[in-house]
Amino acid sequence: MATRRNWQPLWIGLRFVISGGLLAYLVWQANPASIWAQWQRANLGLLLLAVLLQIVCIMISAFKWGVLLRANRHPQPYPWLLAVYFIGQFANNFLPTSVGGDAMRVVALGRRTGSYAQASASVFMERLTGFLALSLIALLALLVTSTDLFGARLVTAPALTLLAGGFALVAIMAAVVSFASPWLLPRISRFLPAVARRPLYKIAEALGEYGSDRGTLAKVMGLSLLFHGTWITVHLVCGLALYIEAPPLIYALMVPLTDILGLAPIFFNNVGARDLVFTIYLRQVGVPNATALALAFTVFTVRLVVSSIGGLILLFGGADLRGTPRADLDTEPPAAEAAGTRRP
Repeated sequence: MATRRNWQPLWIGLRFVISGGLLAYLVWQANPASIWAQWQRANLGLLLLAVLLQIVCIMISAFKWGVLLRANRHPQPYPWLLAVYFIGQFANNFLPTSVGGDAMRVVALGRRTGSYAQASASVFMERLTGFLALSLIALLALLVTSTDLFGARLVTAPALTLLAGGFALVAIMAAVVSFASPWLLPRISRFLPAVARRPLYKIAEALGEYGSDRGTLAKVMGLSLLFHGTWITVHLVCGLALYIEAPPLIYALMVPLTDILGLAPIFFNNVGARDLVFTIYLRQVGVPNATALALAFTVFTVRLVVSSIGGLILLFGGADLRGTPRADLDTEPPAAEAAGTRRP
């Protein structure tokens, strides 16, 4: 454990170096003065619209989380879910990790409902369906732009194509394993530490309930597609605010690929990955690198502005994050564990 604590600051520092180094190189190549000149002529009205659309994105995500919780008989008030989601976004964008916000949501919901397992399952499923929708959009955009179906053929680096395809495969496999976990876990539990079996059975049981509720899954996938469609529109509006003349289809390609590439643990908060992908694709339609970087910085700024709402909620106590710390106190093992294997 001590070794892990010793390595963690070094790893965080390395991520800062990689993201910051790549960004600095791109900015140096593009000329910072040109980027600043592009910002000075931005349409403030469209930037305000982008901020509002980003807020809508978080509202959609919080509503999707609520749908999952209702399906598992743990409904929560929408204002509370929205406030906690804003706080999670604040953690994701201002802390050196992309999962800190998810951990905060799990803890807050677990204390409120009395079950960290159910809380973990709901946050995991909310994320997983988002990944599936992101993969679907990325693969569809790659298909359209690589086959010239609409006269908008774009060259995609083979590494990005493989990354998108691999990410889609991983997301699909994760979904299959998650839904099959009630059947799978009893068969592999003897290989797991005894202390981990009970919470894993409870999480698997919750995931299994989602897998058997096709209506909820269809609704959640629809909300995930709506979220990513709105997120892509945020980029499009930011591009219009900077007077970028680019086909809307290019945003449907580069935004999902940016989000997928940004999931690599070598980047900090997508910094560097976003800028690289934007310059690669916008250059193909005649957009200078400085303008592409101005767009990347603008989108990042919009995210930071909106996620800072979570900091204000946290500061002024706009959401009860304490709850009752009594999660998973039941002493009897879940039925799935009793029916599967005995404790050693």
